[in-house]
Amino acid sequence: MNKLVKFVAGTVNTTAIVAIAVVAGFSIRDAEAQERLQVITTDDLHCLQQNIYFEARNQSVIGQVAVAWVTMNRMEDSRYPDTICEVVWQRKQFSWTHDGKSDEPGSNILEQRAWEDAGLVADVVLLDWARDRSSPVEEAVMYHADYVDPYWSASYDYVAKIDNHIFYR
Repeated sequence: MNKLVKFVAGTVNTTAIVAIAVVAGFSIRDAEAQERLQVITTDDLHCLQQNIYFEARNQSVIGQVAVAWVTMNRMEDSRYPDTICEVVWQRKQFSWTHDGKSDEPGSNILEQRAWEDAGLVADVVLLDWARDRSSPVEEAVMYHADYVDPYWSASYDYVAKIDNHIFYR
């Protein structure tokens, strides 16, 4: 074989090896993500969607993502329950769960769209969580609207203000 043929063959083999390694890396990460997602039930997904909808439907997408991540961060934190639904329904943690109003989305077109959007945000955040991506609000486990000053806020470290929510870890 001449030198050019050997060079091309070597380059092709090297490229193939790199491509196989990259695909294997993605496959391993996808398998790990799938394994993490196995603990998330349909009920958990619904609870996350409800929490996004009722806590942040009037916020930007990043504001909704931040609220979803607080829910996920709490699930990962030993101070809070181990499932999304248990986190969401933990006594007096999210105002909508004990406000006496319906826990179903509104029926008009705007509320239905907000419900659909909350579902999309829930799906994306769950995938990011499963892929072990970083939360845009770090390890925040608390937040409140900027028009209130809860007694507990001084006990936590400020992380960010997104829309009209202030996030803490």
